[in-house]
Amino acid sequence: MDYRIPGVLKTEHEELYTGLNRAARVGGDVGDAAILAFKAFQPHARKEEDVAFPPLDLLPSLAEKGVTTEVAGMIKVCDRLKRELHALLREHDAMRKALEEMNEAAMREQKPDYAALAKKLMHHIMLEEHVLYPAAILVGEHIKLVLYGPPATIE
Repeated sequence: MDYRIPGVLKTEHEELYTGLNRAARVGGDVGDAAILAFKAFQPHARKEEDVAFPPLDLLPSLAEKGVTTEVAGMIKVCDRLKRELHALLREHDAMRKALEEMNEAAMREQKPDYAALAKKLMHHIMLEEHVLYPAAILVGEHIKLVLYGPPATIE
């Protein structure tokens, strides 16, 4: 089965990418901070689109039809996300620092559009950490449970 990225997440990443790219060219402290954020965001977003977002594309189907054997391949993706979660969170910390600097610089330089962009990206990071990553991991755990039953316990 071919797994995709939910369109809404792909679109949001494209909008954030475009905004950071534009901010990086503005110059000044805003541009410097945006460059740092952009350099962190670009490889991070690709990794998310490989391991964190594809499981989320299954959510509507799982809610409507339940688990079928066709989705078993997603377990590997979800397990990879679990293994790489701490690295993704560290990358978020680096992005968050650059975005805080970008926000402060935008306020100092009276560029409210760039402050709003920094805040939007920080909100996106929080959404990923608190909703999207856990949901993606749960997709894999749910598939495992339905297809293979609960894990064996050692007594």
